[in-house]
Amino acid sequence: MLRKIRSLALKNTRGVVVDIEADVSPGLPYFNIVGLADISVKEASERVRRAIRNSGFEYPKGRITVNLSPAYIHKRGSHFDLGIALGILSALQIITEDMESRILVGELSFDGSILPVTRLMPMLAAIVDDPSVEEILLAEENCREAFLMTRQTEKKLIPVKNLREAVSHISGEKKKPYETLFTADEQICREDFEDVRGHEEAKEAIMTAVAGKHNILMIGPPGTGKTMMARRIAGILPPMSLCEQIETAGIYSYAQMTVREDPVPARRPFRHVCSGVTRASLIGGGSIPLPGEVSFAHNGVLFIDEFLELGPGILEALRGPIEDREVRISRKGDTSVFPADFLLVGAANPCRCGYLGDDLHQCTCTQTEIDKYRNRLSGPLADRIDMCVEVNRISHENLKRKGGLSSDMMRENILRVRKIQSERGCISAAMTDKQIEKFCPVDAAGAEFMERAYDSFGISARRYSKILKVARTLADFEERQVIKTCDLAAAFHFTRLLKGGAKE
Repeated sequence: MLRKIRSLALKNTRGVVVDIEADVSPGLPYFNIVGLADISVKEASERVRRAIRNSGFEYPKGRITVNLSPAYIHKRGSHFDLGIALGILSALQIITEDMESRILVGELSFDGSILPVTRLMPMLAAIVDDPSVEEILLAEENCREAFLMTRQTEKKLIPVKNLREAVSHISGEKKKPYETLFTADEQICREDFEDVRGHEEAKEAIMTAVAGKHNILMIGPPGTGKTMMARRIAGILPPMSLCEQIETAGIYSYAQMTVREDPVPARRPFRHVCSGVTRASLIGGGSIPLPGEVSFAHNGVLFIDEFLELGPGILEALRGPIEDREVRISRKGDTSVFPADFLLVGAANPCRCGYLGDDLHQCTCTQTEIDKYRNRLSGPLADRIDMCVEVNRISHENLKRKGGLSSDMMRENILRVRKIQSERGCISAAMTDKQIEKFCPVDAAGAEFMERAYDSFGISARRYSKILKVARTLADFEERQVIKTCDLAAAFHFTRLLKGGAKE
């Protein structure tokens, strides 16, 4: 009797349900898989044959045809093995139970063992809200990441070690569903902002950037602490929600990577990129599209060191992901969409030699070289950076001074502001024009200040909105509903080094 077995596949980055049908008919021994299967799927014939025999089941001697539908979706991967094997056993009446309420995912070894598979989380997204799916049979090693997807549903995860165990469960010898006290390893960052001496303005700017998710650029000579402060941002990020955990883990699962060797991340991603990065590794690409660093930083931080040393084409390629919060890659008529909602943190020297404005070293750049270097940051890209802060060399007296903002203090303030923004319904940097109009009331003095500034400095409309958004975050720290002149002045201060911003 022909029975449908259900498994999963990927169409670009989206999971889809695949029906597996196995037919055994008289004839010369032959195994054929149809339904737009690639070589990794067709190789299942050898794995399935030996797994069935070595598990003690009878293998049919006739003609075996396996259909994977829908046929228009390209099937890749070895995770169809378990479904194909159970489909054949069902056709032989070794399994008589209906299996349409089950999803089967797993690779088979020759001895019948069920091996873990990659890219599981984006595939499982196809059935999270499907009420017809009651059980998912898979390798025990895949259960932890699968549990993240199904923990808020009534679906049961059934870990099976081998083919015979899977058959026994389906035939009535029920296995206990996977259960765990779900805890994700947070791995608290041990680097503390309290160790950073004499850069209180930069620390306050970073705290504001993280609280409102404002993109920030740090400019200063080499060795002044830009990278040191950027690394410590990982320790002040707010925790991820369940939805954000699923999104983040899904990206790493699709790329066949793990986050800190754990498929279930608790801490927001922090990706450190240097100037030698290629466009494909930063944005994403490939013949089979894969996400880049902007997507691996989704829901977290993308730190680009030596920001202005990136090639002009690579710098400009950042404009799309920053604005759209996603990356679209088209190949052969199909489009893959990867999320890319990240906080951009850049670090750059003030000039090519790095010592413009430094008290201890003489800048060797000509004015033409300085202008050429700074022109790498185009106006449109600068408009997508909310804040800019100078990180200059500190005096010996400030170096000895202890105290200042610690990571704990900064995290506490950030969580307080994020709570205000959550109650408002939007984070500051993501506000639309209508939300700016609604949530950014400015007092009379502030309105006059903005009018004079707009006329005097010639700022762009996008920069004008960015200033209001940063001012909204600064006012949130003081828990003020109305934005004051001091908030607007501080926001202007953080744009003075950007094109289209306020100049001193």
